[in-house]
Amino acid sequence: MTVAGTPHVEATPGGGVRPPLAWLAKLLRFEEAGLLLGFILLVLVIGVPNPEFFQLGSIKTLLRQSAFVGIIAFGMVFLVSMVEIDLSVGGIYAVSATSSALAIKAGLDPWLAVLMGLCIGALLGALNGILTVLLEVPLIIVSLGTISIFFGLNLIVSGASAVFGMPKAHPFFLMFGTDWLGLPAPAWLLLVVGVTLHVTFQHTRFGATVRAIGSNAAAAEFIGIRVRRTRIWTTTLVGFLAALSGVLTLAYFKTADPSVGADLELQVIAAVVIGGTSLAGGSGSMLGAMLGVLIISVIDSGIVFYGVDPSYSRFVTGCVIIAAIALDRAVKRSRRAGDRIQSHL
Repeated sequence: MTVAGTPHVEATPGGGVRPPLAWLAKLLRFEEAGLLLGFILLVLVIGVPNPEFFQLGSIKTLLRQSAFVGIIAFGMVFLVSMVEIDLSVGGIYAVSATSSALAIKAGLDPWLAVLMGLCIGALLGALNGILTVLLEVPLIIVSLGTISIFFGLNLIVSGASAVFGMPKAHPFFLMFGTDWLGLPAPAWLLLVVGVTLHVTFQHTRFGATVRAIGSNAAAAEFIGIRVRRTRIWTTTLVGFLAALSGVLTLAYFKTADPSVGADLELQVIAAVVIGGTSLAGGSGSMLGAMLGVLIISVIDSGIVFYGVDPSYSRFVTGCVIIAAIALDRAVKRSRRAGDRIQSHL
């Protein structure tokens, strides 16, 4: 029985009481709660006035585009957690897709051509790491140079022309350029890569090493962690993931455009930062990165559905990204404040 004027409370199995909206308090304790709320809000703002946004075709397009960015973003989480940023992922993505397409057009079996593209991506990523170690400068500085090198290399090998004539009936294109169980193949691979790298980041020695270097590189080296080797392995991983995204893009579009990959690094970095990976290092979130990618993709879709002039699209995208970050940080501050109150009770 409740008394008029008193708030309703719910009894718990232990005999205590559960305050009103306890489910909301529990949700806010979820690390990515702010991002999830922001994502849901964006979906409703765009989808309710535009029901076609919820059609299967629109959802599949959203998931496919998210996959191309998200696969690379998962690798960038490792780098940002080490207080490093790779600006050249778009160039690696482009070179891997173009080299695979040229090899296929030259007569190489698509499976071998794709394997070659993946190896090229891993090698270019390793090159970034090796130069960072040898020159003893941050990766962002090295990648400022290699981004131009890689995009320039892409223009040279492609002759600044799109590569057409892919064997669309080959199993590679049939398998990775279509849908699995009604959803784009890249979306399923995004899920597999995300789960695998989440486990790697949170529950393996390599992940712990990456986080330790990001927290304090000098201390990590002092206790015997091979910081240089870890940096090279991490940039190699990111290069491989950029190449994987590139060949998946090739599988879907059946062509490689010389301009592909432009500004991709900005989307990747934005997704990782929106996702809550600290630029100060030492922590990261694959789920947060995934939500960051989805938020960016939803914003792009919203701009199309609302008919926003392309001249304003980047401005609108930036504003919404800032709003999403602000909402996420507000939720996290509320959660920390709640934890402090509980600790004093």
